[in-house]
Amino acid sequence: MTEVIKVLVVDDQELFREIARTMFEITGEFTVVAEASDGLDAVSAYIEHSPDLVLMDIQMARMNGIEATRKIRSHDPSASVILISMKADPEYQRVASQIGAVGFIAKRDLDPSTLKSLIDDSLTKADAA
Repeated sequence: MTEVIKVLVVDDQELFREIARTMFEITGEFTVVAEASDGLDAVSAYIEHSPDLVLMDIQMARMNGIEATRKIRSHDPSASVILISMKADPEYQRVASQIGAVGFIAKRDLDPSTLKSLIDDSLTKADAA
């Protein structure tokens, strides 16, 4: 049996967090261990719950997802963060790479198989390094 991937979902919209949690948990491959509504709470939740994966919205109040990802990765350089946004801006993929995130997915393209593929790719790269 495959190990279940523990996820932290970070988004300022409660409805999106609910949808993401449901999407993850019906697969049986993911379990949402925590949620946060902004980057500041995301950093605290990461430290408290040590998830395998952070699904991080880019645009949020108090602290955006880019800054939160930097803080999480300075605390834990091996943290796996996937940035998400309503905007499918190609610049976000470049930013994700620059700050050490696993990648970027537009919210409309978000599904468990895409996430699993990104995670598997990042693990393969990490093993090769």
